[in-house]
Amino acid sequence: MISFSVKQGVVMLFLIDYENVGNAGMKGCDYLDARDHVVVFYSDSRKNMERRVLEELTASGCVFEVCKLCNTGKNALDFYIASRLGELIGAGYGGISAVISNDGGVTAVRDYWEKRAVPRRRVLLASSIEDGIVNGNENNDRTGELRHLRERLSIGGFHAAHMERMRIRGVLQKLFQGTEYESRTQEIQNMIEGKEKNAKIIYLSSLHLFGRKCGLEIYQRIKASGELKPGP
Repeated sequence: MISFSVKQGVVMLFLIDYENVGNAGMKGCDYLDARDHVVVFYSDSRKNMERRVLEELTASGCVFEVCKLCNTGKNALDFYIASRLGELIGAGYGGISAVISNDGGVTAVRDYWEKRAVPRRRVLLASSIEDGIVNGNENNDRTGELRHLRERLSIGGFHAAHMERMRIRGVLQKLFQGTEYESRTQEIQNMIEGKEKNAKIIYLSSLHLFGRKCGLEIYQRIKASGELKPGP
């Protein structure tokens, strides 16, 4: 294990019962960074981890330590986790802690630090690093990005929107084939897509992105197309 002291500036602590969650519990490790402290608890029964996960852990710059179970026994790793959490809090850690485990026995650890300890500490239970980050509800980019990626969408609606984008792409490629704008059809598509887009917005965007002369030509081609009407 690493030095007992807590790294200054650590925002989130992850205590991972790897024996319990395995590689599934490491989902989200690519969102770790230098602000995090990760402790992986493991035993001989589950001592191997995918190379890509280990490399992502070290590449993140987080404080990374491991703790191997010395002797097997019922709930042994739970006791290890509770002890290490107490050590780190005692050493000055005051941020959010996430215990990554599917074992209901660790709820007692959460309850102690949230309800009985003075001062109270926020301890989360999650099945993966990603869940821990999201449940931590930090006001930062990684939480926002993960919430966006985890948004539940209608399969049919998503597919219909995808097919419409593919249709527009084909129309634009045909419309600008052989012109100086042929290689910029993706930029043009990005410019015209979106529910909030109307003729005025597309017109102004075209002038802004491509200059007055070229932008006007592009807009007129779009407007003249019977398949890409830029709004009323």
